[in-house]
Amino acid sequence: MLIGTTKREKVWIGGIGGVISIVFILVSQIIKLQTGFFESRSLEASEAVGNWVVIGYFVLGLYLLVIINYRIIKTALKMKSRSRWLLIITDVIVTVAYLIIGGFGLFIVAFTYFPFAP
Repeated sequence: MLIGTTKREKVWIGGIGGVISIVFILVSQIIKLQTGFFESRSLEASEAVGNWVVIGYFVLGLYLLVIINYRIIKTALKMKSRSRWLLIITDVIVTVAYLIIGGFGLFIVAFTYFPFAP
């Protein structure tokens, strides 16, 4: 997502993404160590880690969606009228598809950490 951006955009976009990713990884590992997730996989340990992972999934997913929309709309604003509207319509389609796929991914993440069935 950083190809073709200015140096300032690369610093901001990459820096924010890097910080969010590092915080997610570090905190999830700390929670796993504190709950005993590595020693024995219990229901309590799994739910504690799952609470953090679901929040991280939302934050990282929202960050990626904002970056995708930013890049497409920035490109659209540089184009002529007909191409601009085509790219904006493409952005709407990509956003809807992203939300549907993201919802399915959230189901998989939640199913991994939270017991739904007996």
